[in-house]
Amino acid sequence: MKDYLYTGRLENPQIAFSYGVTTALVEEAVLRHDCGPVSAHILGRALTAGLLSASMLGTDERINLRWKYEGLLKTLIVDAGHGGDVRGFISPKDLIAYEAETDEVFGKKGQVTVIRSRDGRVLNDGVSEACFNNVVEDLAFFFCTSEQVETCILVMIGLAPDVAHPVRLCQGLLIQALPDCDLEQFDRLRTNLEQESVRQLLAHPTDADSHFETVINAISKDVTDAPGITIGRSLEPQFRCTCSHEKMSAVLRTIPEAERGDMIARGEPVVVHCQFCNERFALSPDECARVWRSTE
Repeated sequence: MKDYLYTGRLENPQIAFSYGVTTALVEEAVLRHDCGPVSAHILGRALTAGLLSASMLGTDERINLRWKYEGLLKTLIVDAGHGGDVRGFISPKDLIAYEAETDEVFGKKGQVTVIRSRDGRVLNDGVSEACFNNVVEDLAFFFCTSEQVETCILVMIGLAPDVAHPVRLCQGLLIQALPDCDLEQFDRLRTNLEQESVRQLLAHPTDADSHFETVINAISKDVTDAPGITIGRSLEPQFRCTCSHEKMSAVLRTIPEAERGDMIARGEPVVVHCQFCNERFALSPDECARVWRSTE
């Protein structure tokens, strides 16, 4: 099943949504970072939640998400754009735990930081408590409390015991109340979205064109008549990093001058690593010398 992402509105009761299948995208990220099962589970859900959230942004805007916990999980960062691109990484990449959502992994405290930007300029930022031992629910909690926009996000991921194809499925749905939304109805939709029957709909792959409507009808049960669905943008989500050989050369400027002479004398390339995509860039001694001369 090919990855896809589309956004739109439920005209009754005035809710914005984004729905996506991100299986191939998440698998690429897991393979790039050589993640163990627990790290793959957490990173995949975080990437998908970030992608769904970014689709709600304005044109050319980006969202940077940072989860910080006190348990075994040390670093989790996702950067996603309005156009459907996302990148991210998790550390450690091979968490040692039996379950993905446990106190051992997350610890007792945490926080979520969200930064919105356009063309490298920060538009706004905020921080909220992370207390659910669940990166997706912690992100939804941020939107509900820090931005005071009622939000619910559900992301389901299934892994496979296959080194070459470790991700069987990943897909998710985000619903967000619009200004004129009936919040009582939104709460009912949110409650239904968290039901096991709906989780199972997102936990299994399907090629049916009507699958999204099936999910919407399931969460709308006993809430309202079948809502009118208006589809907005349709995107092909991608794991895409902005790093390049030229950009990585800028990292050389952070190396102390006292160390530069010895590095050139050794005649070995300097290897710079991009954390977001795990690419490594080797810069020759001549390249290093040119960069350092240009900063003198």
